[in-house]
Amino acid sequence: MNSLKKAIVIFGMSVFTLFFLCSAGRGQGLKFGFKFTGGINYQLLGDGNAFLKGLKARADDYVEKYSGDKLEQSIFPLASNFGYEFDADAVLYLTPQFGISLGTGYIRGGTKFGSGNQILLVGSDKETWSNDVAASAVPIKVGIYYTFSSVFAPQGKSSSYLFGGIGLYSAKFSFSEKYTYQTTWSNYSFEAKASGIGFYAGFGGEKWINPKFAFIYEISGRYANIGGFTGTFQTDDNGRMASGSGTVYYYELLDSNTGNWYPGAWMFEVAPSGSTRKNVREAKIDFSGVGFRFGIKVNF
Repeated sequence: MNSLKKAIVIFGMSVFTLFFLCSAGRGQGLKFGFKFTGGINYQLLGDGNAFLKGLKARADDYVEKYSGDKLEQSIFPLASNFGYEFDADAVLYLTPQFGISLGTGYIRGGTKFGSGNQILLVGSDKETWSNDVAASAVPIKVGIYYTFSSVFAPQGKSSSYLFGGIGLYSAKFSFSEKYTYQTTWSNYSFEAKASGIGFYAGFGGEKWINPKFAFIYEISGRYANIGGFTGTFQTDDNGRMASGSGTVYYYELLDSNTGNWYPGAWMFEVAPSGSTRKNVREAKIDFSGVGFRFGIKVNF
């Protein structure tokens, strides 16, 4: 099941659970609501972003060292920090202002719009690298919710609220590389999964169209630095196919041509070692960052 489908299933279960809670609390006057938002974010991406920066630095050093080389198209590492996210929460109001929330979402970052492609001109030949990084996560979140006005807001009223909590983030990290030079080529890709705990908090504003429906916006921050990614990989080296499974490791690689060290994130069956690699550890993808979303809120 992919991450987006998993988010839908988890949210459905969350809604079902809250319906039971609300039914149990109707005799005590409890109310509940739903909010759905989507938007953009900026996230650190951790070792995935460091890997892209290393690939860019390596190409720049080749151009500087070999006067006949020219970088025709370059990686834009910063582009991988920007992504999109969706969020869905069910809120059980314990008072007209205070509630608890249960929800899920979908977060995605990584290369897009060609930001992971490089073309290095070596004489009259083109050496092409395509390096695509994608990182996504689906959280199961439990939090608190506080609105500065009563949940039973009159029509046309604007109000604001605070929210925050903890989540279990189910993450996926994938990488693919395509390399061509003259008549040779190599393709490599891996897909790995991991999970970890994260925290979130934010501020929102709402404009009530009627007492039960509002348009909302949210500005949020998140901390979720996840490691322990394991999965499978595939390679195609001039038609020689291979596959396997392993763990994604971060490392710094010594390039014998430039004499410099470059960060990388690659899947290995066992931890890499040797004189050309240092600072080897399990890779981490850092979903920590800030986001801006807008959407709707419905109270019952």
